Amino acid sequence: MKKYGLQLRVQPSQHKKQPARPPLPPPLGFCDEDEDDVKKEISCQASKNKAHKDIKEQHKKALEEDPSMFGYDGVYDEMKEKVVRPLAHDR
Repeated sequence: MKKYGLQLRVQPSQHKKQPARPPLPPPLGFCDEDEDDVKKEISCQASKNKAHKDIKEQHKKALEEDPSMFGYDGVYDEMKEKVVRPLAHDR
């Protein structure tokens, strides 16, 4: 049988091998990574809960030391009253 076109003879030692393919990922639904994700989520939630508990304790200690520690609105209202009073007296 005759082949048409450019035919180059290549010695067997010079044949290029196909590069190896990376392994295929496991099919969806048969993956064990979900369990790892759940464990990570549980540990993340536990650390968040601990952090919130620590913040509440610090907040409680601060209020015990000075009850007006978080009275921002009262201080702000007093500052604005000082500005408004002179204007009301001028009228």
